[in-house]
Order: sequence, then C-alpha cells, then structure tokens
Amino acid sequence: MTRKFCLLLAATAAIALPPMQAVAQEKADTPGEIVVSGVLDEEQPVVNQVTRTITQRPRTGKPLSRQYAQVCVGVFGMAPEYAQVIITRVEANARALDIPVGGDGCQVNTLIGFVKDSKAEVVKLRKEQPWLFSTMLDYQYERILKGNGAVQAWHATMVKGANGKEFASAVIAGREVVINKQFSASNIADQVRVDMEGSIVLFDTAFVPGKTLQQLADYASMRSFASVLDLSEGDPAGPPTILTLFNKDGSAPDGLSPYDWSYLTALYKLPATASGDALIDATWSEYRKGGIAPDGR
Repeated sequence: MTRKFCLLLAATAAIALPPMQAVAQEKADTPGEIVVSGVLDEEQPVVNQVTRTITQRPRTGKPLSRQYAQVCVGVFGMAPEYAQVIITRVEANARALDIPVGGDGCQVNTLIGFVKDSKAEVVKLRKEQPWLFSTMLDYQYERILKGNGAVQAWHATMVKGANGKEFASAVIAGREVVINKQFSASNIADQVRVDMEGSIVLFDTAFVPGKTLQQLADYASMRSFASVLDLSEGDPAGPPTILTLFNKDGSAPDGLSPYDWSYLTALYKLPATASGDALIDATWSEYRKGGIAPDGR
C-alpha cells in the first residue's frame, strides 16, 4: 500500500513480533440470563471514576476533540508485513466508529511509530515539526513526557465552527480577530467543535516485547481516536482496559475491552459540541448495554 508520508521521520530498524492473535469476545447472550441491576449500580461509580481518570479534559469552554475527517494510518519502525496488520486493524476500528478511512495514496495523519527513544523523538519533532504542537500549552506538552515511558501520544487539533467550517479572520480597529461564520447563531448550544488534525503514537521498542500486534493496534486506536491517558497501577481499579497495556501487573486485555468500546462509542455518538462531563454519563450508558463494538465484534 503506497501512502504519502507528511512527516519527515527516519524509520528505525524493524522489530520482530508474533502474528496477531485472534481473540474471541464472549458475549452475554445466554438465553434466560438475569442481570441484577443492583450490581450494575454498584459498578457505576467505579466506571465513572475510570472515565474521569483517563480523559484529558479540554480547555475551559472547549468541547471534546474528535476525528471528523478521514484517517490515513501510517506505521514506521516495524517490518512491513507486521505494519500492515496494525494498519488493517486500526482502520477496522475506525470504521466500527463510523470514522472515514482514506484509501491508497492518502496523506498520513494517524501515525504509529516504533522508536528506540520515544521521548527524544518527541523533543526532535517539536523542533522539526512545530505545527504538531501549535495548539498545546506548555503544561500539555510536558504532560506528554510524564507518562510511563513506554508510549508518547498526542494530537494536533483545530477549533472550528460546530458545522465544521474553519474560522475566518478579519481586521477590526487595527487588530486581527477570528470570526466564527455559522449559518445560524444560538444562545443555548456552543458553536464550536475541536477537530483532530493529526494523531501520533510513538512506542518505545524496549517496552514492546511480549505484546501482540492486536494489543498494539488496539492501544494505538484508543490513543489515536480519543484524548486519553494510560490507567496506571496507582489509579483507581476498574473494568479491564487496553490503557493498562504497559502496566507491570499484566492485567491488560487482549484488545479493546467492553469498557474501551463503551468509551469510544459514547465519544463518537455525542454531539460535536459535547463537553467532558457529558462523556461520563454517556460512557456508563454504553457500558450498561454490554460494551460491544458497534460492528458486533
């Protein structure tokens, strides 16, 4: 598959990984199964706390960021046959969420890399590709480097009108100002959305051994399609999530878990102007339904 690469990155040596393991998700479809609502009610505070913990809260007054344009996935630093498995899996996850996927020759905007020193690569990119960090405040950039050391992930974003139109600029009284040109105005609903213009997930190769291609692809999907943080061993315990993939306790699932699908499904069902608070209730609502992928996986 030929893909135009929009970032100037040097590919590292390929690493050997085992073939992707097929994972059969067990579904709670046993005839006559009884679900005790009291148990779910007890689980709700736990699920809500996990959602709060992993969600990178948007700036005050800004809605949740999401992928609206088509994604074009690129992988570097891995043998081509393994890279293709990861690309195929990430694209399938995108389609399950109704995120459009680019075809052959598309320009990569969802980049997954395997490097020897992921933190050093971030510092290098900030110097060579500053546009990738232009929407970040200093504390947000520093937060990238404060993770578990296994992965560095972030998004380049753009604030647009709720209808997807870019803001116009005009000079008023000698100052350049940004104008939100909407078809209609509202005093009730916010009139902006935040688009993910690019997603980058850099794996540190020292932490990759022992992980399957499916785990890596699903982890990259979670970090690419949502602004989330890893759930570390020191965070509140909760339902299984791929965001524990690099914890030392080996508790990570084989792929996106029912909770992960609940989170992603809720995020992409919410209105474009939804806030972080709305995601908590929406994730719980999807989790109550069973948390299966929208395409039935």
